[in-house]
Amino acid sequence: GWALNTAPRDQLDTLTATIHAIGQRPRRRLAFGTSMGGLVTAKLAETAGGRIDGALATCGIVAGGAALNNYQLDAEFAIAQLLAPGQPITLAGYATLTEAFATTAALVAAVTQGQTTPAGRARVALAAAFHHAPSWLPGQPPPTDADAVQRGQYEWLVRSLQFTTPGRFDIETAVGGNAAWNRGVDYRRLLERSADRETVAAAYRAAGLDLRADLDRLTRAAATTPDPGAVARLFATSVPFGGLRMPVLAIHTTADQLVPVQQEDAYRNAVRRAGRSALLRQAYVARPGHCAFTPA
Repeated sequence: GWALNTAPRDQLDTLTATIHAIGQRPRRRLAFGTSMGGLVTAKLAETAGGRIDGALATCGIVAGGAALNNYQLDAEFAIAQLLAPGQPITLAGYATLTEAFATTAALVAAVTQGQTTPAGRARVALAAAFHHAPSWLPGQPPPTDADAVQRGQYEWLVRSLQFTTPGRFDIETAVGGNAAWNRGVDYRRLLERSADRETVAAAYRAAGLDLRADLDRLTRAAATTPDPGAVARLFATSVPFGGLRMPVLAIHTTADQLVPVQQEDAYRNAVRRAGRSALLRQAYVARPGHCAFTPA
């Protein structure tokens, strides 16, 4: 589940217990976390100064839980509106985990069916752009043409959707309500800021579809609002604000389907706004997959 309510404190309690068991303090203490643990590590880097000396966050959700919730919601909303219009698909505020899995099945079915037609592939590309889905598949060279990029994004999107709605249920359970929203989102502006905008535009041209019309449709229909208390708890527990109190090294693969590499941009911007850029270094491994590192 979404462990951020207690995980940073748990790490410090473990450190205390370990030092007590050993009977002496270590010369150096380092925080290390992977994926959600990378977010835990990022939170420790802001709160555990004096008890921890440095932090290594690998493939971490370092943009924070709110951003994770919202860009995934944007992608799922595009799928529901453009590839499954009229279907009653619940995107947030799940009553049970079973309901979240039902949403997963509906979204995957819509994307799979959409991939069979030019118009559907264009809309799959749009959803993949909002989800920051990479295009480089394991065991293959990086794609170079627009069609291969779209196919790769489709493959990763289908796989990632298996995690996103159950993951949102976990977050909702942890913070006590829905903490995702899209009311007021300008989807045309959102795509303009995407690294995948040219791939989407090419797919829409090939299908003879009006991209602006679809983006305006999404903007008009966006109406999901969050529970304010849940949002407050998510920001209090699960969002790094960049106020580093120790050196941090963040490492990411360049084609991460579950925690997109774009999260590192958001983290760097937060650290810069906090005036702590001198304490952050970021490194990248050119490889597809989530946390697909080797010791080398």
